[in-house]
Amino acid sequence: MTGIQYLACLWTLFITQTGFVCSEIQFLERNEGESVVLPCVVEQRNPSPFGIYLKRSWLDPREVLFKYTDSEVSVGKAGDKNRISDSGDPSIHSLNVTISQLSANDTDRYYCEFMVANPSSTDDRIPAKTEFFLLVNADAAGSADIGLVETCSGGSAVLPCLPPRGDALTVEGVSLKRQRGQAPVEVLYHSKRHHGSSPPSSSSQFPIERVQLSSAPGPEGITYNLTLQQLQPDDSALYSCQLLLRGGTDTSTSLGRHVFFVSVRGDQCGCSNYSTLVYVLSSAGVVLLLLLLLAFVMIYKGKARRSVKSHTQAPIYEEMTVVQPAARKLQPLHLEEMGSKYTNCHVKKSCPANHYESPSGALSPRSDSQK
Repeated sequence: MTGIQYLACLWTLFITQTGFVCSEIQFLERNEGESVVLPCVVEQRNPSPFGIYLKRSWLDPREVLFKYTDSEVSVGKAGDKNRISDSGDPSIHSLNVTISQLSANDTDRYYCEFMVANPSSTDDRIPAKTEFFLLVNADAAGSADIGLVETCSGGSAVLPCLPPRGDALTVEGVSLKRQRGQAPVEVLYHSKRHHGSSPPSSSSQFPIERVQLSSAPGPEGITYNLTLQQLQPDDSALYSCQLLLRGGTDTSTSLGRHVFFVSVRGDQCGCSNYSTLVYVLSSAGVVLLLLLLLAFVMIYKGKARRSVKSHTQAPIYEEMTVVQPAARKLQPLHLEEMGSKYTNCHVKKSCPANHYESPSGALSPRSDSQK
């Protein structure tokens, strides 16, 4: 295994074996009388889970069902037995729960817990990958456009304020409404009523100091946002921020068409940004692996270059070891001594000082006659 493969394996183990077992939340909207499927899935592990819980955690916290592997479902309420069914098994790390004949009372936050045996301690409870916020509308024609905003205990949530009819040219203020479950809608903030030192509405239990109004220019004009600060788990509810138009009256007792479910986590606050955290860690790991890969490539190329140089210089070095002693012998020789040295050179082309052959011998007869 190379160094890069080893580091990649270490990073994979870090991602899969660390304690990041937090869940994403999925928003589901249904009308009364319809059905919904809640898929409970957990990462593959050894040993396999032997059981699974489906629970509610917001308006009506309780156990909805429990299923032991290879057995029938045990339902928390007797009245739910005929409208709850399942498919799958905890031992295969997946179970689909179907709730039919939905009513407004089924609105809640649902999550699954897989039970894994631990011989040395109590059984481990492993959260499923996804939690569900289920909203059941009593009136199908009045269903709203609902968004999801997640934050942690002590955090903030920014809600865009939209006009009731799509015309925001004559805005005079904003109003913020909230609804918990099937409770009546309450007005938390009204810019006209809470302007200056006016006392807050008696129906509101949300301190005005925790509400901040901001505006900014946008492509379609000025946009308005309300920021809810220092949120706590009890503040989880449906919220709606609406713009107050000039000359209009806000007498509606409903949330409106644009609603946001603000989910405030408590002890799971550290997991609220789990997907972002994993993305950052994964990105950092990829960058680290790329840097290490680049370093290994540079080291390998450096070694390859040194290896090539050592192989190409070897013949030159060997040639120099033969030529250099001859050169050292040639330096002290005089011209008359060089004649005998080159008399045995059969290939004149290879003799470096062949032009000294004539001075070492007698002159040719032709040359004497000419003299």
